[in-house]
Formats: sequence, structure tokens, C-alpha cells
Amino acid sequence: MNELQLEKLELIRNAINDLYKKIDIDLYEKVSAAKVSYKLKRPSGLITENLQYIVKHLNELRDGE
Repeated sequence: MNELQLEKLELIRNAINDLYKKIDIDLYEKVSAAKVSYKLKRPSGLITENLQYIVKHLNELRDGE
């Protein structure tokens, strides 16, 4: 890979890391019943596997595997 392609891969990886940091927060889902309660939700948990897959393949491209 040439230098420009490596630079673009690094920018993509940085964007993915930034995305993960922004959604790695606690949210609460309202559970309606006789008594209202809230259930903890972590949006980052919903996409962690997908992000790991993307980063793994970006690393492979960068390292020439």
C-alpha cells in the first residue's frame, strides 16, 4: 500500500475510535408496569462486535496481511 492509502486507513480507524467513544455512555430505558422503573442500556454494546470486525480488517490491510 502507498502512503496515501495508509493515511486514509488511519483516518478511518480514528473515526471509528471516536464513534465508539461517543456512544460508550449509559442510557436508561423506561419500563412501564404498575411501578415505573428504568433498565440500563449501553448502545456501545450493540455495535462492539461490528466495530471490532472493521478494525481487525483495517489492521490487516495496513499491515499487508
